[in-house]
Amino acid sequence: MCTKENEKRLEKIYLQLLELSKGNFSTLIERTGYKDDLEALTALVNMVTEEIKDSFLHQGYVNFHDSYILNTQLLLVLDEDFRILEVNKLSLSYLGFKNKNLVGEPFEILIAARSKAKWKIITSAINNSLFTEKSLQLIFLTHNNLELPAFCRIIHFTNDNLFKGKTIISSFDMVQTRKCIEKRTQNRIRSRSYFYKTNKKKQTVLQQNDIEKIRAVGEHIKSHLDEDLPSLKAMALQFGTNEYKLKKGFKELYGLTVFQFLKEERLRKAYVLVEHSSESFKEIAKIVGFKNSTHFSREFNIRYGYRPSTLRNTKD
Repeated sequence: MCTKENEKRLEKIYLQLLELSKGNFSTLIERTGYKDDLEALTALVNMVTEEIKDSFLHQGYVNFHDSYILNTQLLLVLDEDFRILEVNKLSLSYLGFKNKNLVGEPFEILIAARSKAKWKIITSAINNSLFTEKSLQLIFLTHNNLELPAFCRIIHFTNDNLFKGKTIISSFDMVQTRKCIEKRTQNRIRSRSYFYKTNKKKQTVLQQNDIEKIRAVGEHIKSHLDEDLPSLKAMALQFGTNEYKLKKGFKELYGLTVFQFLKEERLRKAYVLVEHSSESFKEIAKIVGFKNSTHFSREFNIRYGYRPSTLRNTKD
């Protein structure tokens, strides 16, 4: 292999290590098909990056409300031709681009080759009016050609409103709060232990493979809100895990039981529909999986402290 290509590969490894030193565990190095020492080193650096990120996520989710907050990582608005209309500042920071270099460009230029097939399926479904909302993982490419895997929510607007015909792509990352970081540091100093345990109770140890399966369950639930959930046993079988790991692991990862998570996601989507659409409450209840509008209104009031009608009447 030519020396120049090896130099480029080494530069990517250096850039990834630089990102790690800054505390950014979101990017990965794009893999090649070579079977040499450099590729082995690339795989090792990527593996270490994912393990560090997962260790932080695992600890953070155990006491979710005290230790981590949801932070919008990527947010892009696309026009009818899937060209970039708007992009938030954090997206520019993560991806390493300037706003003027992205606006007007096809969204496809931001995703890695192995995600292009997924994106083609999405755009085809939108063009054939078979798509409104979906969750999936896309691999983005930064300006330095590092990979940025992101679990994205893609929403295409078809209703007659400000966003009609537009597509919004958003991704959220977990960010530690300063309070949590300070507390973790103090406890490490006291115990002289690198790993901080939040309590003495035995916790389920989630391996990366377990986390991916539980995340897949979460994404499946969000994409099928209008359907009744199967039993935990059936769901565990469907996603290649067991009932105990699904039950315990889901609670640790999301801070909610599977059925609490379903209700929370139904109400979250309902809130958006009440505020930004003209659909009737009966139709919204059906879309998000509530038995009827009365049941929906009651649960909405319990969750938000006011009824859907109150929100809709005050949105203007």
